[in-house]
Amino acid sequence: MARRQNGAIGLGLIVATSAAAALAAPVAAETVRPSLNLYGMTGLIDMPTAQDQPDAQIGLSYSYFGETQRRNFSFQILPRVAGAIRYSTIENWGRRDEDGVYDPTYDLFDRSFDLQFTLAREGEFFRWMPAVGVGFRDFLGTGVYSSEYLVATKTIQDFTVTAGVGWGRLSGTNTVENPFCSISGSFCDRSNDFGEGGKVSFDTFFKGENVGFFGGVEWRTPIEKLTLKAEYSSDTYTREQQSPTSTFEPSSQFNFGAEYRITPGITFGGYYMYGTAVGFNLAISGNPLRPLVPPDFGAGPLPINARAADAPRGAGWARNTPARDQLAEALAEVLRAEGMQLEGFSAASDGRSVEVALTNLRFQSDPKAIGRTARVLAVGLPASVEVFEITAMQDGLRTSTIIVNRTDIEREVDRPNAGETSWENTEIVGATPSLPPGAWERDAYPEFVWSIVPAPFLTLLTPGDPIRIGLNLDATGTVNILPGLSTTATISQPLLNIPNDPGPSTSNLPPVRSDSPRYYADYDPKLPQLTVDYLFKLNENTYGRVSAGLLERMFGGVGAEVLWKPVDQSWGLGADINWVAQRDFDDPFGFDYYDYDVVTGFGSVYWDTGFYDLEAQVDAGRYLAGDWGGTVTVTRRFPNGWAVGGYFSLTDVTEEDFGEGSFDKGVFVEVPFRWTVPFETRANNEIGLQSVSRDGGAQLEISNELYPIVRNYDRNRLSRNWGSFWQ
Repeated sequence: MARRQNGAIGLGLIVATSAAAALAAPVAAETVRPSLNLYGMTGLIDMPTAQDQPDAQIGLSYSYFGETQRRNFSFQILPRVAGAIRYSTIENWGRRDEDGVYDPTYDLFDRSFDLQFTLAREGEFFRWMPAVGVGFRDFLGTGVYSSEYLVATKTIQDFTVTAGVGWGRLSGTNTVENPFCSISGSFCDRSNDFGEGGKVSFDTFFKGENVGFFGGVEWRTPIEKLTLKAEYSSDTYTREQQSPTSTFEPSSQFNFGAEYRITPGITFGGYYMYGTAVGFNLAISGNPLRPLVPPDFGAGPLPINARAADAPRGAGWARNTPARDQLAEALAEVLRAEGMQLEGFSAASDGRSVEVALTNLRFQSDPKAIGRTARVLAVGLPASVEVFEITAMQDGLRTSTIIVNRTDIEREVDRPNAGETSWENTEIVGATPSLPPGAWERDAYPEFVWSIVPAPFLTLLTPGDPIRIGLNLDATGTVNILPGLSTTATISQPLLNIPNDPGPSTSNLPPVRSDSPRYYADYDPKLPQLTVDYLFKLNENTYGRVSAGLLERMFGGVGAEVLWKPVDQSWGLGADINWVAQRDFDDPFGFDYYDYDVVTGFGSVYWDTGFYDLEAQVDAGRYLAGDWGGTVTVTRRFPNGWAVGGYFSLTDVTEEDFGEGSFDKGVFVEVPFRWTVPFETRANNEIGLQSVSRDGGAQLEISNELYPIVRNYDRNRLSRNWGSFWQ
């Protein structure tokens, strides 16, 4: 059950790709989206609004004013739920060290999480009703920005007016007594002790002696793409002014700004903040449901003509092995041109059905690959064949078998509702572990496959270096010895912005992750992976994997995994166990420096909820540092390959031993390249944003876990994208 760590991930590449694609994309007519504030959430300048973004909208933004920098990632999680993760730098914050010595020039590197819920949209219940939202700022962090708010927003022609009431940081000025104090005196007490941070601050919600009022207006000017804003802020930035070296001294609670929408995906804003500071905000946004560039469907699929009524339907070819194999070779050539690789072919002795096992090399949508295969079979097979059994393979594993009737295809191909009717007439079953004896199989083993790709990596919140994007060049070679049996090696050459070795961590636990910067340091070539892997199928519903070698950048050993996942079931069960030892950071084959080994493993439950593409995973077991506990991961996985998710792990490690953050947590994004380019490709990239790299709750980074391999081939996943079957 691999964890997305903050190494070897493609944030820089994705930002650059998205920005370039957004600049290149034609400007389409659209309803102008609400803008993002300096916190990365929908809002005015520094204050929130009650508006929400389009469902699934993703935003990346960077803002700066005074002595504050914020790097924000936001996501419209559900139509009425928005969230953000933030990495902030506040200069001259000041603090006392463990010996009580005060450093006024200390810069704070802080992370925080926000959530906002839309209670009502404009005009939802009656015509003049404003949008109403409730939000929780820094509800899962160190409490630096801790606040809650209730806000209302109304659009009147070209003006959008907002008014709200805030608790915590948003109750610094223009205040009245907290109305909840009349319910219980405990609501008047708001604790500012967040300990190591990272915990949900339930005991502070809507508490404090006072509440503050804020508001503002946004004007979409007659100048196309230009918006002007003005707001009154209830945040006095008191804590930022405590250090004697601080230069940020607000003299007004009013903020003013102008924003220009360069393209539908890029906005730049400039502001005059709190009477003394100049600020700016650059926001890049996109939506998984809308590709950045128009799709180019390329060559169309093969046309299908119904078999003639008097077409010869003899079955002799099926019993003639040379004739059958010659037919399979011809099909393999045509399928290869279509973007599929034929792995195996068998025919029933009566010639009425065939099974083809194939790997989709090209199409992001698997139903599209299945549909193209069905067309090739309908054109190229003898007239006696009535049933096509198409078995989808991935990484040498036979996943699901899709059974379609040839007559149905011939009848439905040109009908307007062909997508719906073809799904109703399609049967999906678990593939058998292997083809029948004597079947034709691709004669290509041993087979060598290689790639050389740029591999950006991101390091977050290291002392004195809050964000670092570096670049490695990764060369990977795989020898496929037999179907499912392979050996893989990856060599990583550091290229740009590579850190020096920071030295050992001061963790109270075995440094199974806190020493990870040492494994990326310096410009010597690295060997992140050298493994032998065997992936196999036990029966129609059960999969297995055995791996041995240098399993990941920090650990080597042996491990095994089993997965039970019926194709017609929305949930599955898995288990894995591994014995691993920690690798030396400066010797690719050494294990002496740490002299640490551990048995780690998990039982896992996977569930495709069917609700807004949400997928849940629960792991329970023993982690790399020897701690016991569980991890919950929730992912919104879109049919087009996008995925946005978050996770947290709770183990028997104490908050003090874990350190800053209290427990392991983070978010991740998977971006298909197909979303940013006009041609078909199955490649994707991944962003991992972890709050802080710690040792509690750490899991192995296995590159070929079973569930991600078979996930897209069950009935639920195939149905969501079945419309592409005819494309």
